[in-house]
Parts: sequence; structure tokens; C-alpha cells
Amino acid sequence: MSDVDTKIASLKIEAPEALVKQTEEFAKQIITILPGIHCAVGYGLANSMLIEGDDGNIIIDTLESCEAAIELHKDFQAISSKPVAAIIYTHNHADHVFGTEVLAGDNLSNVKIYSHATTRKMFDITGLIQRTTFQRAARQFGMYLTEAHGIVNDGIGLHLKFDKNSRRPLLYPTDTFDTDSLNLTIAGRNLVLYHAPGETDDQIVVYMPKEKVLFAADNIYKAFPNIYAIRGTSTRDAIQWVSSLDLMRNLRAEYLVPSHTKPISGAEYIYETITIYRDAIQFVHDQTVRFMNQGFTPDDIIGKKLIQLPKHLKEHPYLQEFYGTVDWSIRAIFDRYIGWYSSKESDLNPDAPSIRAQNLIRLGGGSIKVFESAQTAYSEEKYQWCLELTEALNLHPEDLNKSEIIQLQVLALQKLASFQTSANGRNWYLTKSLEIQGLIEIQPSPKQVSQTIMNAPLKSLFMFLSINLNYQKASEFNQLFLFHFQDTNAKFSIHIRNGIADVKYQWPENIQSKSIDVIVEVTKEEIWKQVIARIKGPIESVSDEEIILKDGSGEINQELIVPFLIFLTMFTSD
Repeated sequence: MSDVDTKIASLKIEAPEALVKQTEEFAKQIITILPGIHCAVGYGLANSMLIEGDDGNIIIDTLESCEAAIELHKDFQAISSKPVAAIIYTHNHADHVFGTEVLAGDNLSNVKIYSHATTRKMFDITGLIQRTTFQRAARQFGMYLTEAHGIVNDGIGLHLKFDKNSRRPLLYPTDTFDTDSLNLTIAGRNLVLYHAPGETDDQIVVYMPKEKVLFAADNIYKAFPNIYAIRGTSTRDAIQWVSSLDLMRNLRAEYLVPSHTKPISGAEYIYETITIYRDAIQFVHDQTVRFMNQGFTPDDIIGKKLIQLPKHLKEHPYLQEFYGTVDWSIRAIFDRYIGWYSSKESDLNPDAPSIRAQNLIRLGGGSIKVFESAQTAYSEEKYQWCLELTEALNLHPEDLNKSEIIQLQVLALQKLASFQTSANGRNWYLTKSLEIQGLIEIQPSPKQVSQTIMNAPLKSLFMFLSINLNYQKASEFNQLFLFHFQDTNAKFSIHIRNGIADVKYQWPENIQSKSIDVIVEVTKEEIWKQVIARIKGPIESVSDEEIILKDGSGEINQELIVPFLIFLTMFTSD
């Protein structure tokens, strides 16, 4: 074992005391807000709320997986065994929607699922980038980390309870609204659903006017807000978020029940807390824009520490950087207004990372000297510089033993993790340290991929085909395929045209038969999903007459199996 290996094996990864203490916020319990109104904390990453009605129950948010919801379902049933009449999704995030199948219980086929109208669209968009967001979410939430690896918590919850064996069937909303608010009476309970975009554009908060209980969704929790999530999101609209918080505080609720961290009570305390939270978001937004207009880039603003929260905000318990951070928010706000370009000329057309690494190592006198500089940086506690040098050496190691570079990089990542108050940053560093050692590989299991495909709407699957076209294979391919699903009468067309998959959710009007290469008749949507999920082969489906191939005139032609198979090979997720 080398000296570096010994350091890694013996290194205890410290954590800021405040982050460790934040774990107390997630002690597993069901808190009764008022008789018949309950908040479950610590069963998953997010909270789940139970409202007892006259002849049925209402559940707000349903955790991140079936497995996470099993224990909660039993405990909710112990409180009230009435059937679940309705489920409300406050927004589209995974930790709020994937336990529905379990929590709905025996009434699954009859339960109504409420959300904002944009939630369905957000589900579909998320599916398009599922592969990369799965990897990035695993790093942010430390899904592959154990206590031995140094995980503490996830900042706004204990842990995201999801692994390669977890089930995440997605049940789409049955009832949606696209107005500012929706008044409902469910099982004798009066509710108002307000569209309150903040952490997501589809966010809704739920208010019980008689009881003065406000279910705040993810618009406020006991941590600095995530104006941008490093797992990969579009930047949240800070001013829109502030406006939603204004709406919420003006309700003058006496009980505030967030979807992360514990509920709080007291009208004045709630009003003051929401005010502090919205003021922090507005402060970071306004000051970022102020310095942008003076020509500063995010690196300038952060490097020169131009934006620091005022003391009354910085010290507030709801604004500790356990989740989002001020610096990440500055970068996100800049990007939302200006985009990726910093205005620095060398950023317009930068060299490839491998070329930049090669140039850096040459400048440093070769890989051996640069590695020695990285070791010196580590010993001088310049861990960020050590990380940057080892990243370059990994790309251009020359004659160095790559395992030594990786081990030093691991040490740097672990040290950087130890200083992170943000659980997101800590978990990312620690997870990446395991990945580069080859100790973990982050990807959904084949079973989970199949489940996702089988649960997806047909329209989404055709969108997936478009983004999985291998354009090199299809560069000289020019054919039109029409699809008809007999059980639903749904029709789609895909025109692969020299590297582009032109997908339409209908057949072209006034199409000439000679322009059609293949008509694909599918007896059931489920059959096509099985083919896409590789549960069943296309040849077998054609043989079983579940897929029928026709020419442009509508005549069955078994010889079309060859162009059909070639068509399918054009799509790959690799």
C-alpha cells in the first residue's frame, strides 16, 4: 500500500458541525399540526402530509419510491384507515411523486391526483434527460454513499431513499388547473390550491382557510434555497419565487408545513420567516444584476466577495447554506439573464479540455513536476488547486502512473468535501471520489429503465427516439415511417432525414403513398413499449402479428422487416 493509499484508508472525512446538527431536523416522526392534519418527516427525502376527511383522506406529496412509502403507508393507516380520496402533487420533483402507488392503497384505481397543468409537461421534459439527471442526482444526493463514505444528510432531508432495486412507477395527474388558484372541497375539507412558481415553475401551495394551515411545498424550507441545483436544472426565476413568497406570507397562516424540514407555527413568526426568506432571494438577485451591469462576471463577483448576505440574513436559521449557496445562486442568476458567455474573449472558442490540460502540463515543466506541484498544493492545504492539477494530469498523464494521480485527486476531493456546509457539494465530492476509483458505477438498473419506458406516455417514447438518433448512422438515411396503434388509434410519423428524426404526433396530411416507406401497425401500445424496452424483440412481435408492416399503399409486406430493423438500429442511447 502506497503512502497515498494509506492516507485515503485512514482519512476521517470531517463535516461542519452545523451540517451534522441539521440531521436533527429529519428525525422520523409524524407531527400532528391540528386534529386530522399530520406531517410525516424523515420517511424519505421529502415530507408527506395526511389530511383526514369525513369519508376519505387526502395526501400531499408521496415520497421518492414505493420502498420509501411502504412504512409511511402503514403508519398513515394506523392514524386513519379511510380510503385515500385524493393525492396532491405540489410539483414534479421525484421525491414528491413516486410513492403514489403505495400511499393510494386499495383505492388506487379511484383516487384523484391533483396538480398544476404544467406538471405533466415537466414529467415529459424530465424524461428526455433522465440518463444524465440520474447520474447527477445520485452525486448531489449521495445515493451511493454510506456513513463509512462520509455522508451526513442531504441538507433538506436525511437521505434520498432510492437505489438500483427501487420502484418508481409514475402516476400522472388526473385533475389539473391552469389558473392562479383552484378551490376544492374533498371529503368535507375545503382547500385552495395556489399556483406559486418558485423552486419549480409548476409549484403549487395548498391552503386550508378555515384552519389557517399553509402547505408550502418547496418554496421555503430550513436551508438556503436552491436557485440552481447542481444535479442539473434550469435556473429558477428568483423574482417569480419572491412573488410567490409574497402571496404565501400575505395569507397570514398560523401553521406552515413545508415539504422539507419541520413545520412551524405562529402567525407572526411565519410571516417574519417568509419575509426573511424572500428578502434573501431578492437580495442575491438584485445585487447580482447590479454587478452584472457594472461588467463583472460571476468569477469576479464571487472571487472578490462582492456579494455577502447582510448579518441579519446570514445568521438566520432558515438561510444556512445546507442546500443551495449564495455563490451558486450568483452563477445561476447571471446565466439566466446573460447565458453561458462570460464576455471574456478566451471563453468564446476555448480549446478542448485535453488540449488545455496538455498546455498546462507543458507550462508546468511536464507531468512529473506538475504532479509534485499538486502534492505540494495538497500539503499546503490548497485543495482546490490540487484538484485542478490532478484533473489536468488525468487527461494528460504522460509517463505518470495514473493510479497515483487518482489517489491524490481522491484526497483533494475528500478534503474539499470536509469543508462543505452544503450537503449537495459534500455529497458530490464524495461520490466523485468513489467513481474515479472505479468503486461505483452510477446508472439505473435495466429493470428501472424498463419500468420507466413501460410507464411513459407514448408521446414521450417518440420524443425519446428523436434524441437517441445516431446521426452518423443516419447521415444518408431518408425514409418515412408511419405508426398506427390500433388499441388507441394514436398515430405518429418519423421521417429520418439525413441525420434528423422529424417526429410528428400525427400522420402528414395529403401524403402520397409513394412517399411512405413503411406503415407500422401495432395492435397495442404496450407491445411497442416492450420493443423499445427490449423486453420483446421486433422480429418476435412481427411473427406474432402484434406488429404488422405495410407498404405505402397499405398492403402487408413481410419483406419490410429488413428496413424496419435497419430503422430501429438508427436509435441508440450510447
